[in-house]
Amino acid sequence: MSYARTPLMGARPKKDASDVALEQFHAQLCSDIMQLTDHDGEESPGFLDQRMGVGADWENRLKQALATCRVFVPIYNIRYFTREWCGKEWDAFARRQEEQLRTRPYTGNAIVPVLWVGEQHLALPSVVAKVQYAHPDLGKDYLQSGLYGLKQAGRHVKYRSSVWALAQMIVKVAQQTSLEPCDVELFKDLRNVFEGD
Repeated sequence: MSYARTPLMGARPKKDASDVALEQFHAQLCSDIMQLTDHDGEESPGFLDQRMGVGADWENRLKQALATCRVFVPIYNIRYFTREWCGKEWDAFARRQEEQLRTRPYTGNAIVPVLWVGEQHLALPSVVAKVQYAHPDLGKDYLQSGLYGLKQAGRHVKYRSSVWALAQMIVKVAQQTSLEPCDVELFKDLRNVFEGD
């Protein structure tokens, strides 16, 4: 999961509500994916960098996750497209897919975007605009509000059905694309692909 943290406001040391909601979404998504697969559960089926311990080599750990994950799940909000590392993570995953295309026939895009806010709040960089984020199973409420918007509005049934639909899409994409792991050396000179738009 690729996302942009919400900055802390003022002197408040506690997490922003949207970051707490993101952690809850990640936990529910992983739980749903466990129900849809035979994943052994020894590790979480989804990577979230907030689980890295103090003193961890975060950049190397992030690159390892990008080199081995089966699906890239970017969380779209306004802030996502302004963060350097989000653009670098997108670059890494795009490189990995291109590398696989050199050795195997095209099997589909393994990027499953998640709207955190409604689409009207987003200005997508050109590299991102090429990736479909709308799906009939998610419906117009999801497009207008995003997951965070649905949750904040108390639309819990719609929120849950959207998370379940996203879990199904992620599992389907993972099965269809069968993306092979790559060497992290492929990521040695990452660039922010969101810059310049």
